[in-house]
Amino acid sequence: MKKIIYILSLLILSSCAHTFMRGSVAKKLSATEAIVCLGKNEVKVGDTIKFERSDCSWTADNNITMHENTSMGGNIEHTGYGRSVCELVYLGRGKVIKLINNHFSVVKTNNKFEFKESTQVEVIRK
Repeated sequence: MKKIIYILSLLILSSCAHTFMRGSVAKKLSATEAIVCLGKNEVKVGDTIKFERSDCSWTADNNITMHENTSMGGNIEHTGYGRSVCELVYLGRGKVIKLINNHFSVVKTNNKFEFKESTQVEVIRK
C-alpha cells in the first residue's frame, strides 16, 4: 500500500512540472551576447531562446485612504487594497552558441532589441 501511495505521489507531483525551461540573463557580455542561466541539462548549441521582461503595475481601489498609500524615503509603498497586474513582454530571440557548464550557456541575439541582466529567457521548443 505504501508503495502505491509513493508512486501516485510522484506521478501527481511530476504532472505539475513545466515542459519548458526558463532562466534569466546572468551577465550581459555585449549588446548582442549574454550568459544565461540555462545549462547543459536544459539546452544545446543551436537552440532558440526567447527574451522577455516582466511589466508590472499597481492600481489603487477607488476608496483609497491615506493609510493605504504611504511614501517612505522617496519610494511609494502600497500598504492597502489595490490590484497588481503583471505580464511578460516579448523582446526578441537569440541562439545558444556555447555551453559553459551544467548551469550556464552563452546566447547571441540579432541586436534588434535591448536586454539587461535579470531579463527572463525561455527555450523555444519546436
